[in-house]
Amino acid sequence: MNARKHLFLLTTILACGITAPAAAERKVGDFVMVGKTKFMIWGGAATGVMPKGASTSPDNKYLLVSNFGRKGRQNISVFLANPMTFHKYIDYPGNSIESVVSPDSSTLYSTNMYGHWLDIIDLKTMAWKSKVKVTGFPKVIILNKTGSLAYLSLWEQLGFARFNTKTLAVDYFRTGQVNPRGMALSLDEGTLYLVNNGNKNYTIVDAKNLTPGVKITARHLPLGSGPRHAVMSRDGKRLYVSMMGPSAIFVIDPVTEKVIKTVNVGNKPKSIIESTDGKFIYTANYTGHSMNIIDTATWESKELPLDIVRASGITALPNDKFIYVTGWCTDD
Repeated sequence: MNARKHLFLLTTILACGITAPAAAERKVGDFVMVGKTKFMIWGGAATGVMPKGASTSPDNKYLLVSNFGRKGRQNISVFLANPMTFHKYIDYPGNSIESVVSPDSSTLYSTNMYGHWLDIIDLKTMAWKSKVKVTGFPKVIILNKTGSLAYLSLWEQLGFARFNTKTLAVDYFRTGQVNPRGMALSLDEGTLYLVNNGNKNYTIVDAKNLTPGVKITARHLPLGSGPRHAVMSRDGKRLYVSMMGPSAIFVIDPVTEKVIKTVNVGNKPKSIIESTDGKFIYTANYTGHSMNIIDTATWESKELPLDIVRASGITALPNDKFIYVTGWCTDD
């Protein structure tokens, strides 16, 4: 029997005005079985204020948590992923919304609400390095395979930005869709998918021929209420989208561009990731205070309640040994 342990980052914040679930109901050692794989709560640790996104370094060494709630202090919580020992805070002006680590594990890129910046953090020195202006309230950030290009969804600017990590050049592209949030790239990186919360749809963009100042080639297809985040399967055959409205994950065939499967999960799923081996999908259920594990072969879906309030970010070690979920209202 396989045993996959999950690490859930927990902390306590009063601003949310919600009572945390009783620890007796959601405790270390609780587990669910999905097929023959056991998913068990391993433990938790405090972060900064209002932890939102979370990312892990490809070398399996670090867990990095984006703390949204305190300006200019404790922006990033750094943990040694062994499985989780607090290492240090990284401080810099503003805050951290979402983040992603470069393929060589040397750099952390993080979006910043205050002034609309992209912050660049050196993971070798564990220090803030520089920032690049990205107008339009950048939210989610994804990288291509080599780490040479980053794409950022612009919550207030009806589109997205493309950032060259070598030259630091930023190019802007308009989709005309309201509140773009989650993004994913096709396997060949020729297509960019954006999930638009305001328009209840998703946009398919020709990413191969993006030229600054030239109208993009794009299509917009309906989804429904509350599309939030997106992830492409490792084999490029499925696009997964978290849907807060129906509390479900939509499975889209990139060839037909149609929803081919709906998988029910806990209340209001936000972040969504796929395991490195492609066997499972994991969701952070915001008002469910839980996560779901979905078997991508059988579509079996199990909810695991967590001792946190407002599950927000979710990430996993590349070796698939541990999963980490942030608690927006419990600072962990």
